[in-house]
Order: sequence, then structure tokens, then C-alpha cells
Amino acid sequence: MPLDAVVTECVAALGGTIAERGARIDAGPLPTVLGDRSMLVVLVQNLVANAITFNRSPAPTVTLRGGTDGATAWISVADDGIGIDAAHHDQVFGLFQRLHTRDEYAGTGLGLAICRRVVERHGGTLHLDSAPGRGTTMTVHLAAAPGSGPGAGVP
Repeated sequence: MPLDAVVTECVAALGGTIAERGARIDAGPLPTVLGDRSMLVVLVQNLVANAITFNRSPAPTVTLRGGTDGATAWISVADDGIGIDAAHHDQVFGLFQRLHTRDEYAGTGLGLAICRRVVERHGGTLHLDSAPGRGTTMTVHLAAAPGSGPGAGVP
């Protein structure tokens, strides 16, 4: 599944939120992975939606990059948002786990739990790099589709 097509579908689905928040989505060339299209759309859509939601900027920026390294492909979703303290990195992937009240930020506490589940079902990994005030980068590693090219290396 070409991740460029997945991102295009996600951006279209999040069009209202992107416009409302004045968000900028910067997506570079992305690899092709082995996986279920609908599940990959859910994954990327949740990661991009979180990047926009947990951001105090009047115009959030979300950057998507990707590449391959042999049989593994990666995609990173980076934001300039509020960030997550290291003490809470594992907690954010739990079902119904929220770090903020609903008055502060909307959400159900399901998005990242769903992301982790989708990645695990595809035999991949999901890594979080974040700190308060520094933004967040979520990096997903999945099986690369045969012939998807050398890419940009693994972050």
C-alpha cells in the first residue's frame, strides 16, 4: 500500500479540522508498505489528528517523512505541539488513557491505543519521541513492499 495514497486520504478526511485549525501538513515522498489499506488509513489519520489536536499553535505544522531500509519501511509523523513528558510515554498508548481533561483537549483516549494495535497487527513497531514544549514524533516501522526502493534510511 503506497503511504502517499494513505496520507492523501487522511488529509481529505481531516480537511475540516485542518482548515479550522489552520494546520499545515507537509508530507514528503513516502514508501510503499505491506498492509491493509483501511487499517493504515486509521493509523495515519489518528496520528495526524493527534498532532493537530494537542497543539496550542494558531497554525499547527505536521510533518510526515518516510523511507526504507531493506525489508523495513518507516513513516514518521512529527508535530510542533505540546509534547509528552517521558513519564507518560507508555500511558498514552493505553485504552481510555488521557493526560488532559476534556475541557483542555478533546478526545476519547482511544487514538494511540488503536494506533499501537494496528501497528502490532501488521508486525511492526511504534516509537514515541517527545518532551513537553518540544513537540512529538511518532515513528512507525512496517514491512516494506517488494521493490519499494532504498528510501532515506531508518531514523
